[in-house]
Amino acid sequence: MADAEVVVAVPAELSDEVAAQMLVNPLTAVMLRREAEEHQAIGYDGVLVQTAAGSSVGRLVTGMCDVHGLGLINVVRSDRGAAALRKRFPDVPVVSTEHQGWAQEVRRAAVGPPVSVAFDPIGGKLTESLLDLLAPGGKLVSYGQIADEPFSVHASTLLHKSLTLQGKNIGRWLSEVSAEWRASDIAAAKLIALALTDQFEVAATYGLGELAEAVEHAVRPGKVGTVLVRPR
Repeated sequence: MADAEVVVAVPAELSDEVAAQMLVNPLTAVMLRREAEEHQAIGYDGVLVQTAAGSSVGRLVTGMCDVHGLGLINVVRSDRGAAALRKRFPDVPVVSTEHQGWAQEVRRAAVGPPVSVAFDPIGGKLTESLLDLLAPGGKLVSYGQIADEPFSVHASTLLHKSLTLQGKNIGRWLSEVSAEWRASDIAAAKLIALALTDQFEVAATYGLGELAEAVEHAVRPGKVGTVLVRPR
């Protein structure tokens, strides 16, 4: 039995594989897009930068930006990842942090408009570099801690550039938003699943008796796609 408030109907057009991924990553993308569009420059002359752009969430954000005409620069950690992402989204600039001058590459890719918003699920030194990239009045949204290390920022950076730092996650969303807001976001997540079906990749599917293998695969570096577990 499940509480009716947490049950979501799956559109008939979606496969089980996409349905299994329909909420967490799309809802995260919906939250991030809302944070970006709250900045007055996004949608006009401001550019959005996101790290971990080859991740499941990153690909959905790229697809949404493409649909809504938002300027975006993707950042990944390797040249190999950059090449793969260019094949998916040939019109979106991609920069690899494999090279020391990657931040300058981001500035060149922006071609003049300010870097107004940054999305980052990594943390650590990479976040510090993103803060340097942001234009005055910019906003950084953190939604993960892959690096598992702190980042530091001098008070003068926040004061003189008037930067905003914000954290977002699904847990806070569940506890903070109203039922009406939740229903609206879930509807948006369904639309993303229907419109960007080809971005919901599956890395592997395991049975209930293979949970240890599934967990190991889920945290494996370089994994592409989501690891699923079938009840039978």
